[in-house]
Amino acid sequence: MHNSVSAAGAMLLLALALTAPQPGAQSGALQNDNHTPLAAAGQAHSHRRGAMKLLLENAEGAQINLWKPDLTRLPLTIEHGIVTLPATGVDNYHALVIERDWGYLHETLIRYLYLHGKPSGHSTSELTAAEKSSFEIVPDPVPREHQHYRSDQQWRFQVRFKGAPVAHLPVELLSSYGSRLSAVSDERGLVELRLPDDFPQIETGRRDRRGAEFTLSAELSKGGITYQTRLYAEYRVNPSHWHSLELGILAGGIGMLAGGLIGRLAVRSSR
Repeated sequence: MHNSVSAAGAMLLLALALTAPQPGAQSGALQNDNHTPLAAAGQAHSHRRGAMKLLLENAEGAQINLWKPDLTRLPLTIEHGIVTLPATGVDNYHALVIERDWGYLHETLIRYLYLHGKPSGHSTSELTAAEKSSFEIVPDPVPREHQHYRSDQQWRFQVRFKGAPVAHLPVELLSSYGSRLSAVSDERGLVELRLPDDFPQIETGRRDRRGAEFTLSAELSKGGITYQTRLYAEYRVNPSHWHSLELGILAGGIGMLAGGLIGRLAVRSSR
């Protein structure tokens, strides 16, 4: 990595939250030996309607665009360190892309957001296929509507440079709780990672709606320029922690009912 990268000062700090967030939202930061962390706070969810806001620190020179499902872009501005995401009025995934170019260093942060509105008439694959930054990590696929990334699930991602897959490149995952995983992209630029099942104090059989953050990061040097990219996303507790018990109780109940019915039939047939 370029020795002068450390002289760039504090890097971009990103915090994403809704108004009236629920308590307990987790935050995560990926440490870098040569930089102040480039971090994203957990995406909180609210039962009340409110504007989604970005809290940015040290964002001088950063360009922010919200990509809509039809691939049009909405440039966003920073006011007192805060960026408010506008209502686009269309349903489906959007991509929030934040970039900063130092000349010798190009930074990119991306988060895919599902926003609601009228049917967009476009497939999510159009958004993920589009080149949103020179160097990016793309979900392959993104979770479906009303679905989420879950702990202990296997997910696939693709690393691209100028739209082309990047092979044999290390990719690192870091969770809010400090779990760290790594993989190397294959010939198609794909990596598969199992999200860590690292939520603390999970009570077996009890529903747990907590969410936390994971970050995928990679770095590439081309033509004397260092490219750094990070994909931020929320993941939630795997329902298997409570579904297995619920299914066991259900199966037991069905067994008892079936046993009772068979018993009654046997009594009737003996009369």
